[in-house]
Amino acid sequence: MKFTLKWFALFTLSFFIAGCSGGKELRRLEASYKAQLEEYAEQYKAGEITKAQHDKKVTLLNSRYGNRRAQMERSIYGDGIDRTRPAPMINNRGAAGRRY
Repeated sequence: MKFTLKWFALFTLSFFIAGCSGGKELRRLEASYKAQLEEYAEQYKAGEITKAQHDKKVTLLNSRYGNRRAQMERSIYGDGIDRTRPAPMINNRGAAGRRY
């Protein structure tokens, strides 16, 4: 019984540590994202870049941040979607397409 309890405690502790480290990585990613946004804003205010260049840089940063965050969340929390099941029908209005 003690042997099983020790393994269970070790297993639980490893999941806890993995979850905490994942949260730290997400906070670090968000901090670097905010710092980069502030840098772009300062460059724009100083006249070093134009509005179009600023918008292009922010759009690219948002895309990279969103993709990286989604990738990190999937690696930390798992996918959570069973790909073998069909997706539910949203706003299903019947076979004849009736409107209510």
